[in-house]
Amino acid sequence: MYQPGLNDLDAVLAVARRSSFRGAALELGMSTTAMSSAIAKLEAHPGVRLFNRTTRSVSLTDAGRAFVEQVAPGLEGIRGAMDAARAQQAKPSGMLRINTFATAAREILAPLVLEYLRRHPDVHVDVVTEGRLVDVVAEGFDFGVRMANLVPTDMIAIPLGAPHAMPSSLRRRT
Repeated sequence: MYQPGLNDLDAVLAVARRSSFRGAALELGMSTTAMSSAIAKLEAHPGVRLFNRTTRSVSLTDAGRAFVEQVAPGLEGIRGAMDAARAQQAKPSGMLRINTFATAAREILAPLVLEYLRRHPDVHVDVVTEGRLVDVVAEGFDFGVRMANLVPTDMIAIPLGAPHAMPSSLRRRT
C-alpha cells in the first residue's frame, strides 16, 4: 500500500507555492517528470485531485487547499524536530550516565570527566559507582568502565589506559 513520504508532501507544497510544476521541480532539484509523477501518485492514493492543471497554469483545488493547510504545519514541525536533533549532534548536551567501580571513578575517570565538562558545559555527568557488575544497557547507562577481563563478550571494549589490567569503557555491540 502506498504511503506518501516527506518528498511527496514537499512536492505538493512546492507546486502550491510556485503554481508551477517546472518551478517546483527546479526548487526541489528534481525533473518536471518526476514532480508530475509524485503529484499524480499522491493524488491517486486518496482518489482526489489536489491541483487543477492546464497547459498554462496550475492552481489548487478546494481539496488541495485544505490538504496544504493541514500538511504545511506538520512538515514545518517535522523539519523543526530534525533541526533540533541535528543541533544536538553539533553541540553535546544532556545527561551522560557512567557506571564504574569506585577506584576507576577516582583514579581514571575523574580527570577525564572534569576535562569533558570543561569542553562541554551543557552536558551533565552522572557517575554511579557500584560494588557489583550491572548490565549497563539494561540499567540505562551510556557506558560502563570495567577491568578488561570483566567486559562481557557482547560489548565493545575501548582501552582507557595502559594495557596492564586497566579498565575499559564498554557499550553494547550493534
